[in-house]
Amino acid sequence: MKNRILPIFLSIGITAIVLAFTAVSVNNDEDQWSSMRTKSIPYKVRKAEFDKGNIAMNVSFEEGEVISKNDSAITDFKLKNWTVVGDNVEWLDNTLDKNHDIRSGNRAIKIKREPIDALEINNTANGILSDFIEVIPGNYLFFFDIKLEKILPAVKRLSSKISQDIDIHLEFYDKNKQVISPGIYYNYWKKEVDNSFKGFSFSNLYYIDKFDWGRIRGRTMNYPFSEGDMPDGCKYIKIFFGLKGSGTMYVDNVDFRLSRWNFTPLERIQPFFEKEWELTDLLIPVPQEIKPKSKIDLSSKKIIVAIPENPHNAQLSSGNQLVNKINSIVKNKATLYKGVYKKRNGEIVFYIGNTNFREKLKNELKKIVGEEEGYVIKAVNDEEIVLLGNTPKGDYYAVTTVMQLLSKQGKYYHHAEIIDYPDFKGRSYLLYVFKNKWTLEQNNKLTTEEIEKTLQQNLIDIDDEVASVQKLANYKLNKIYNNYGHLSKKWWSPGKVFKNEFKRLGDKNKELGNVINLSLMINPYFHFDYESQEENLPDSLRQVFSHSKPEDLNKMKEVIKIGLNNGAKTVMICADDFVPHKGTERGIYTLFTDGDKKAFYNMAHAQTFMLGEINNWLKKDYGDIRLEFCPAPYLNEFVDYSRGSAEAFFRELASHMPKDVAVIWTGNTVRSTSYDVADIRRYTSYIEKKPMLWDNTPYARELEGGNGGYPAHYPGKAVMCNLFEPYDIIVPDNFVDIMDSHIYSNGETLKERWKIKYASFADFAWNTNSYDPDMSLFRVLISEFGKKGALKLLQFNDTYYNLVSVWATIRNGKENANDEHPYKITETQIEKGKKSIKKLKAIYKTLKKSVNNKKLLDELKIKMERKEKQFNEVIS
Repeated sequence: MKNRILPIFLSIGITAIVLAFTAVSVNNDEDQWSSMRTKSIPYKVRKAEFDKGNIAMNVSFEEGEVISKNDSAITDFKLKNWTVVGDNVEWLDNTLDKNHDIRSGNRAIKIKREPIDALEINNTANGILSDFIEVIPGNYLFFFDIKLEKILPAVKRLSSKISQDIDIHLEFYDKNKQVISPGIYYNYWKKEVDNSFKGFSFSNLYYIDKFDWGRIRGRTMNYPFSEGDMPDGCKYIKIFFGLKGSGTMYVDNVDFRLSRWNFTPLERIQPFFEKEWELTDLLIPVPQEIKPKSKIDLSSKKIIVAIPENPHNAQLSSGNQLVNKINSIVKNKATLYKGVYKKRNGEIVFYIGNTNFREKLKNELKKIVGEEEGYVIKAVNDEEIVLLGNTPKGDYYAVTTVMQLLSKQGKYYHHAEIIDYPDFKGRSYLLYVFKNKWTLEQNNKLTTEEIEKTLQQNLIDIDDEVASVQKLANYKLNKIYNNYGHLSKKWWSPGKVFKNEFKRLGDKNKELGNVINLSLMINPYFHFDYESQEENLPDSLRQVFSHSKPEDLNKMKEVIKIGLNNGAKTVMICADDFVPHKGTERGIYTLFTDGDKKAFYNMAHAQTFMLGEINNWLKKDYGDIRLEFCPAPYLNEFVDYSRGSAEAFFRELASHMPKDVAVIWTGNTVRSTSYDVADIRRYTSYIEKKPMLWDNTPYARELEGGNGGYPAHYPGKAVMCNLFEPYDIIVPDNFVDIMDSHIYSNGETLKERWKIKYASFADFAWNTNSYDPDMSLFRVLISEFGKKGALKLLQFNDTYYNLVSVWATIRNGKENANDEHPYKITETQIEKGKKSIKKLKAIYKTLKKSVNNKKLLDELKIKMERKEKQFNEVIS
């Protein structure tokens, strides 16, 4: 797994600056340390534990001794640092038998139980238990490799799912090595949960015929549960791998280590400020291959930017951008030239899209064969730099990289030889949701003047969105979606604002050379309420849309045309959240019109018909348009809710849906902060193709209420939240290979802090293997605001979330209080909150001097003032 390991911290002395800004209180009394209060544990302790890395022992089971060997299987043995529990456990050894399928090294553990071994009475797991492992009460990552065959529940007549029969768990011990309770209070459910069980990845499967080796994250449940926390008072753990059901289980490569989620953003990123970086280190996104070469002085020579004689708009647009960038550094030095240019003495020439250099660059170009957006940057001599892509879009991206290598300091071009192409072919972001006139008129509290004011503000905001397109395109994001909520509940008539926006975006895209793929999202069920019960639907809403009526499909087509006629190349049909369901529980989705009930067997039949009709129309009238579909059970947890109906839905859908339609997935839950191989393989088996990720994590941790977030459920952990959070998920090493080639991140591009977040998402989607979230955010902040501004923003963030932590602790305490257990606000809490407010205002004043972005400053001011108001209200 890509564990997103925290970058190497510098010395404790250097991080003193961090502590000066982040410390609210430092508690050196170990009995008061808690995973639920990050800063209750001294920084030095957290840092020392993190530096240990993997603290599991004999992690690949290589060390041990054979006691006796009567046949080819080693069943009588001793493992170093592990104890065998029960029978049916075998130590595989490739040095004795080359036929064993072992993940790495020469040895692994195999547990095989026949159905007769899975008892109904006193059934205990067979497996292996580790020796004591010393921990602190922090947050830990737990990974292992596993392979499974023919796994069935232990008692099939009582349990239809595997549940806890793949028995992977932790045991918790205090400082005296006495067992302590595995329970952790979960504010979302208002009760304790068993935090010891870590085999949840497989719990909701009915059986497992075959699961080839895969890297799994040991976990208790899905977000918003904070996975990996040690209980208060925990000093030691033991790890158990075992099997209660029948079947065969293989285990290898155990990894247990302190996670990044024990440090504030400033604590994580501060060390980067202590090093001098070259511009070649700070590129966003990071190229696939980069070799820094030389600095070229721009100040003393004429500079020519040469583009083809009849340039593509992408070449013309990027050529002009490069000229403007150079001239902002060395005034009136650069000019644009169309046609074949021959360099003269005293000149530096940047050649964009000049195919005459293909022979000289043939070795480099071999590495980007088939990559539409691939490009090469190479100097054919010290003063001639070739920027050559496979297509004009590749040329554009080459220029966006070069522009980041131009420095005002010393007026240099920091040349590097680069071979580059994206991991994900589609890298998407989301437009802001504007309320159209019809939607505003439904609110009888608004006056005519207020409605008109909002509509006028929409026009201003659209200007900002259109202006942002070039900036995000230069970070190499290449798809823009509308949110279907933008269409309003009257989705078939989106109104003038929407049409104007798509027209403006289409024109901007043409100007840039079609480097952006406009993508239209539509939900033909959006007129219903969220998760409506079919039995309660009014007839007026039922008749708005029916899958079997050609005129209703034409409603969809007319909206889709707005996008297509402005250059859109992707259509996403959403059937999420608003499809009516049968009965009181979500998950059993049903047809809702008499016509559909006569025409189709079930919802899957109706939706495959709809997708087929739309797909055929797109191909016939518009050619190569990508069609995507978001089904109602768009995540694994929704499949679990459905009581088997989702599996049946997907069987119908996968067998009849057009094969080229991409299917959306948000992970194991709505906001999934990690994906492992089990999560992905499970959904892949349902849809019978690689899933396309719709990712909601960039706002997951900062949510303050409702369905998640540290401030909502873990106030003491809120100090780890980030107003500028980079794209921060855990994914398998082969993530790009097992997912659809397009990825979509959900956010709000109209806000400046979201533009920062999206830059880091662009970094991830372009080059997943080289991605580090903390370094990525550092790059973005440095490039946008310089060292001083970047550091101040992080200091503002840490202080802001210190205030949030105090506020949320009081708020949750009051909400959970009752007559029996009243909540008393302490003077210490009030003092901490007021101290954070004072400090936050002081930092904001310095921000105004070092950050030249009024919109961002205004956003931060609103956040600060709102939180101050909320704090004063909660303590009143």
